[in-house]
Amino acid sequence: MNNNEKISDSILADAIRSSDSAAFKILFFRYYDPLYYFLCQRIRSSDLAQDFVQEVFTRVWQTRDRLDSKQSVKAYLYRIAHNLVVDHLRKRSSHKQYQSELYHRTASVEGSWDTKLSVQDAISQLPEKLLTVFILSRYQGLTYLEIAEACRISVKTVESRISQALRLLRKELG
Repeated sequence: MNNNEKISDSILADAIRSSDSAAFKILFFRYYDPLYYFLCQRIRSSDLAQDFVQEVFTRVWQTRDRLDSKQSVKAYLYRIAHNLVVDHLRKRSSHKQYQSELYHRTASVEGSWDTKLSVQDAISQLPEKLLTVFILSRYQGLTYLEIAEACRISVKTVESRISQALRLLRKELG
């Protein structure tokens, strides 16, 4: 394990708030690939995903004085990325088209092609609020606390939305 992996996000946030470019570089390399993967799943454009990751980190640097080491830096980064995707898709399409695009971008599920299509179809039918927390939880591996911070909702609301999503998926899939 290299020394950079031992530095916590909260320590990096404090250093970045003090304009420490070395700390920013560590954070960038720590989260570039996961954010890129997250964005690629949603927008299906490698070039646009790279642009969005750059934009995430540009915004972090430009607003570094607002970084809070007591809050999850990871959730903050994903919130910015999520907002960029939402803004982009809103500009391009109506809500129906947005759900359709998300349908095609969900992570693949093991099993037969029909099962994959059924699961993806069921997931795409989730209301936007449920869909967002479901994807962040199940496909991105964020904790309920990180999702709550990223979406600016309570942990109880995240728990409720995940439960609702699972209940709807069970009903839809039988």
